[in-house]
Amino acid sequence: MYCDIRQWREIRRRILKQGAPKRRVSAETGISRQTINKILAHEQPPGYRRRRSRYPKLAPHIHTIDRLLIANDSIPLAFNMTIQDIFQHLRREEGFAGSYDSVWNYIHRRAHDDENAWGRAYDLIIHLPKPRALDLIRRLSRGRPPAFASAQLRSFIRESACPRMPPARSGHKGQRPLHIEWMRRVLQKELSEDALHHELGDIPDLSNLLHHLHNGRLSKRNRAMVVLASRRKIPSRTICAFLGVGKAFVRKYRDMFDSKGAELVFAPQTKSNRKIDNEDLRKAIFSLLHEPPANHNINRTSWTMALLCRVLKEKGTHVGTALVAKMIKAAGYKWRKAKIVLTSNDPTYKEKLAHIRYILSNLQPDEAFFSVDEYGPFAIKAKPGRTLSPAGVQPTVPQWQKSRGCLIMTAALELSGNQVAHFYSAKKNTAEMIRMMDVLIKKYGDRRKLYLSTRTIRPFLIMAARSSRLHHYRQALNS
Repeated sequence: MYCDIRQWREIRRRILKQGAPKRRVSAETGISRQTINKILAHEQPPGYRRRRSRYPKLAPHIHTIDRLLIANDSIPLAFNMTIQDIFQHLRREEGFAGSYDSVWNYIHRRAHDDENAWGRAYDLIIHLPKPRALDLIRRLSRGRPPAFASAQLRSFIRESACPRMPPARSGHKGQRPLHIEWMRRVLQKELSEDALHHELGDIPDLSNLLHHLHNGRLSKRNRAMVVLASRRKIPSRTICAFLGVGKAFVRKYRDMFDSKGAELVFAPQTKSNRKIDNEDLRKAIFSLLHEPPANHNINRTSWTMALLCRVLKEKGTHVGTALVAKMIKAAGYKWRKAKIVLTSNDPTYKEKLAHIRYILSNLQPDEAFFSVDEYGPFAIKAKPGRTLSPAGVQPTVPQWQKSRGCLIMTAALELSGNQVAHFYSAKKNTAEMIRMMDVLIKKYGDRRKLYLSTRTIRPFLIMAARSSRLHHYRQALNS
């Protein structure tokens, strides 16, 4: 509805006192003639008014709903009927054919105008624990926090103001407000560290406790307050009421601080009943992992996570694939690629390999170590490939063809400098081995000592080593 009070009065003055036509005023202001008629009918904007609710199907049953709601007020809150209970009662006892929403809307609208509802809300809040009472207040306010700076709340804030330290009253009940006020002052930094030290005596890690109390998150603030309040001999019930925690929480961290200090009080808390820490479960998983799947009638040679979980479930251990994977990874298992290693039928292979490694690790600048190998014999034949050909000519290579000869390439790789010395020959015999030695001596004549090691031509070298010619040649070189 249009509610600009200045323009409202100006339109009424122009039409009622000056006699201006409604059509002209409507064209100049952009306001419809129907709205102008409402402006002329009211001196002030009437505002929005809630329409009277109509309940075509619920009307015959409203009296019953009111009677049940009045009966609810006279019994404890825990035994009150819910809206669902009232709806089911109407359908069962009176044959109500309407919807649940109509009953819900009527009861909520009735509660909006019912002053007793606020009294019941207050009774409910003071009987609930602090965390649950705060949740109820948030529900009632629809999640909107209160604006304490508002003028509407100022009188309530003034009324709630009281002296910081109320006069002491006799008895245990008289001490409780004093204890709560002391915890509030500590929490809001109204008591300095020196004052607490003077009041509570020598407390280990007092600075650490105050740091977590003023700067930590809620769980750590509660732990610090439990320790400080316990040192002041405040009863556990009062601490629980102030913090909104249970007695077990207070007992746990009070005893933990007395026995092990503040470091353990604020340490991260881990659950001791986690499945991943269960030693029996770990043994069951790895015992099964080291068995072949064939032992359990599974036609596979390796395990999968799903199969491990299925067999464990059959044995009475229920566990998921994610937990099995986590336990296997925590034990240090991971996917590794198999590495090909050198092997030999020689019984002294390991000793010879260790000797070669020793020589290589202690190789001097005036020494050289060669790995001798050979390729062949290979036949010299035409091989398929790409060639530049004229149009209409298809190059071919016969499948069966006579070899044009064969060659053997013998080479020696110098391991420290990664240099290769090689030559081609037609045979493998003592003369070729002596020829390789001559090539190496000629090329590396400045070296004091040369080492030769072989792999694939080992049979050839054995044959050559048995040759007297090679034996005499090697003795001549060494001398």
